[in-house]
This record gives sequence, C-alpha cells and structure tokens, in this order.
Amino acid sequence: MSYGKYTVVYSRNGVDHKLCKVWFGADGSYYVTSPYHPEGKAWLFKVRVNYALNSMTIPFEELLDTASADDDERRLKLAHHPDGLVQFSGQGILSGKAADGTIRGMGVMSWPLDRPVRGPAFGLMIRGVEGFAPATKGSGERIVFSDLELSEVPGTNTFILEGHYFPGIWRRFVRLENDGTRTISVFHPAKAVLKLKVLFASAKCALDGFIGLELYTERVEEAFADSPQFALSGATGEMRKNLEGQWTGESIQCMYPRGDVQVQRILDYVMNEVDQNAS
Repeated sequence: MSYGKYTVVYSRNGVDHKLCKVWFGADGSYYVTSPYHPEGKAWLFKVRVNYALNSMTIPFEELLDTASADDDERRLKLAHHPDGLVQFSGQGILSGKAADGTIRGMGVMSWPLDRPVRGPAFGLMIRGVEGFAPATKGSGERIVFSDLELSEVPGTNTFILEGHYFPGIWRRFVRLENDGTRTISVFHPAKAVLKLKVLFASAKCALDGFIGLELYTERVEEAFADSPQFALSGATGEMRKNLEGQWTGESIQCMYPRGDVQVQRILDYVMNEVDQNAS
C-alpha cells in the first residue's frame, strides 16, 4: 500500500530525467532512493562533519566506516525512521537494529521525526544526469523541476537536491500554486526566501509530517568526468563538541564512483543458517 510516493524529475528541453524517488512508510518513515547509476553500485561511508566550517576535505583514512553494495536491482535507499534512525537499507541490504539495540549496516541515530530540526534533512548531488535512468510513467505523483525555473549560473555542472522535513503543524503554511503544485516558503540562512515543493504523506500515514524540496545548480571540482556520479547524504547524529568547542556530527553518505578507495566491508546480506531457520 502506498502512503505517499513521488518521483522527482528534472525536465530540460522537453526531456525528463529522473533524479530519485521519495516516499513515506505506514509508520511515518520517509525513504529516498539513490539515483540509478548505470553501474548499479554504490560506496557508503560514515564521517564526522564540522558545522563550524563552510567546507571540509576529509582524507579517506579519517572515515569512521566504509562499505559497498551492489545495487543492480535498484534497491538501495536512505531511510529516516520515526525514532531518529537514519540508515541505508533495501532488499538484501544489512540494516535495522540487533536485539541489543546496536545499529546494523550503515546508520546513525539522528533527530526523531516528531522533533525535526531546521535545515535540510537529506541532500543529493548529481552530475551527468543524462547518464542515469530516464523518467518514465509509473505509480505515484511526479514532482517536476524545469530548467526554466532554475537560475542560470555560468559554468554550473552539478545539480543539488535538498529535502527539508517539517512537522504537521507547519501544514498551515503550505500554499497551492496555479499549476497545482504545493509549496512552502522558508528563510535560508543567507536571508533569501526559498520556495520548496511539498510532498505530503497520505492520510493513512501514522505521522502528518511532510517534505519540502529545493533543486539548484552549482559548480564543483571536476572529477570522474567520463562517468555519471552522485552522492546522497542523510541527517546527522551523535552530536558533540570537539576540543575547539565546535559542534560536530556523524553523517552517513553513499556515492558512486568511489575511485580507488578500498572498502572495509560489504553491506549485501546473505542469510546464514540461523537466520533462515528463524524466518
């Protein structure tokens, strides 16, 4: 049963390119698919980010955890659950919690959905969008961003999609545009007003929170120029201050290509005999 399912599309010169899918679960969880990279693979990692810095260059040897997953069945997705668990999951992917509460797979405890924080809850970077799976008609609604509504910034080569999660009480600020699009306007830290496109869960969903999306373009350093690439990140958790008194938090991300970095473990999960007997 669908509890609100959307395909996010970028339309340029009459051609539709699928960026990702976003949908809600019965318990209020939301899910974001990783883009359908032609190679059907993804590299996942956990890293501690410093909120005091505008940008960070983190050596791979400083990553907290790394893993890989084959995604040829287009199953990998970012999940944010009501209790705050943010994790990569999907069919055949190691995920969830063990009996002692330990997070399995690649995940982090972040803010619970009934107490969301301001700012983006997830972000997706895409380059070479033409190389990913095209948008086709399917179940659920389409959220379309047109090239005509994006700012023309010379030299841009990257799309950034950011999703904000709002509590249900914020529904009073949602407006219906002339074309039927639902939007909500919020202040950016730079004091600009952002108009986000709104995704509602169905009335049968356990939570009435919703998501607002922004798509913009940016120029980033040239890398993997001959291949489409993406990076998907979720809400951070395990917040604490470093020795300099700066706030830091753990973030899980997935991307492809990953270059020559060697991963530490594989997230694809094959049931052992004990699991099979218990199922």
